[in-house]
Amino acid sequence: MTATKAPGAMTREMRMVHTALRREFGLMPKLVAGVAEQDTQRAALVADHLELVNTILHHHHHAEDLEIWPNLLERCPTDVAPLVYGMERHHERIAFLGVDLTDAVAAWRAEPNTAHRDAVLAVLDPLITVLYEHLGAEEDYVLPLIERHITAAEWDTMVARGAAELPAEKLPLVLGIMMYEGDPGAVEDALGNLPAEARDTVAELAPRLYADLAETLHGTRTPPKESTPAR
Repeated sequence: MTATKAPGAMTREMRMVHTALRREFGLMPKLVAGVAEQDTQRAALVADHLELVNTILHHHHHAEDLEIWPNLLERCPTDVAPLVYGMERHHERIAFLGVDLTDAVAAWRAEPNTAHRDAVLAVLDPLITVLYEHLGAEEDYVLPLIERHITAAEWDTMVARGAAELPAEKLPLVLGIMMYEGDPGAVEDALGNLPAEARDTVAELAPRLYADLAETLHGTRTPPKESTPAR
């Protein structure tokens, strides 16, 4: 089954999401470690962002689980199945760590002491490691399969499902997070999914919302691009 999107379009869109996830998670350990003991306001700010990025990741993977993996298993040669199962196992591990992260962040938000902060960092370390491994493998081995075996309609259903599960008021910011390093073609496609009357407004608003957030979090409107995991 052949996709009807332009060649490479789905790859560009997926890489845009992956790049944003790598950047935001890669910057997290420094943000968390920099929160002083009992700085309730700063802890809440960083916790909010952690929860948002973790939510983006969860819904992105949930949409893939429903719309991508079953179709690849049905359509690809049988020798591809171990690869797909490996991606699903990554998702399970990431989801498990995501729940741990949610719990650790909630405890830190309620009582922003050093012990709770360090508990957040202790979850982030393995989560970032497996996330980077997963995103790299997906880009190297799965995206070519997606281009060949997933239709444009199925892809758009996956994107729409992931977006629909996010809080509506956060969507412009989420789009700004994606657009910061996004391929121009992928950005154009993402904006094209919006109602025509909203596109120009969101195209201007989304980058500004992310720049405002980055300035508050990192002290700059242009944070480092696609950070590597903190060690």
